Amino acid sequence: MPAHKSIRAPLWLTLVAALVAAIVMAFFVFVQRGEATKVANEHSYEPKIIGGRAVANRKYSFVAALLNTNKGHKAFQQQFCGGSLIDRDSVLTAAHCVTGTSDFPAPPRSLRITVGRTVLNSDQGQKRRVSRTFIHPRYNGDTVTYDAAVLKLSSSVSGIAPIKLATLSQNYLERPGRNATVAGWGSTTARPACRPSFVSPEFSYRMRHAQVPIVSDSRADQLYQDICRFIDLSAPYTPRLMVAAGGTGRDTCQGDSGGPLFVARAPDNGGSSGKYTQIGITSFGPGCGTERYPGVYTEVNNPSIRSFIKSAASK
Repeated sequence: MPAHKSIRAPLWLTLVAALVAAIVMAFFVFVQRGEATKVANEHSYEPKIIGGRAVANRKYSFVAALLNTNKGHKAFQQQFCGGSLIDRDSVLTAAHCVTGTSDFPAPPRSLRITVGRTVLNSDQGQKRRVSRTFIHPRYNGDTVTYDAAVLKLSSSVSGIAPIKLATLSQNYLERPGRNATVAGWGSTTARPACRPSFVSPEFSYRMRHAQVPIVSDSRADQLYQDICRFIDLSAPYTPRLMVAAGGTGRDTCQGDSGGPLFVARAPDNGGSSGKYTQIGITSFGPGCGTERYPGVYTEVNNPSIRSFIKSAASK
């Protein structure tokens, strides 16, 4: 999900251009929330939790919500992206969540982070300001690669265990067919991949989660090479930098960008005792909840991405 621009066309081409624009708008969606996420360019991308279930209180307490305090008085109105607590004062998210020229990314003074909150409009968990923002140096906003950022919190979080990041030797966690988990407060409304959709997104007050199967790099690369062939777009899938998961009707959507794709390292027992490893950052996908195309996640154990994350978190 690269830039966020609307397609415009000459008036005499209204009918044709309107159809093409609508198709392109529905093509890809970054996983962001709010009015800004309704605007996309040729590579428009959508984020989401489609086909998921409600999360019990205090489960996945490491999942963070990014809030823009300029967008209303309640956290439900303010939430636009997700993230994950990776140490006591660092939150990992997508670079596209904290860059851009629209009204979507919150100005630094208006950005807040909550962790340990399951229901957005509640006083659960802990809220922090952001003191520093680090964006992967190879992310430029015009491509979908290196979509990673680290937010340093104004003060440490206590009593919440951070999620662990996959190491360089843990590629086996991305074994095709293995189920991984996505969680967030994004839209629960499915959107088609290659045709227009005029259905408005519907967001959840309570965090939702879903199981999505890992798709092999070769299969994902093939699907993205072949996607929406009537539109002349270069394939955005880059196997060494990305993980694909889904294509089963369960997916992330608008508002879920930046949240974690993770796997269990030990039995969860239905509470907060589960131990998890993050393998991806919710980045982009064709539509929301499509039966054919998987969502795409930034691969956290890629050497360049992991070293950036660890370096930024240590500052």
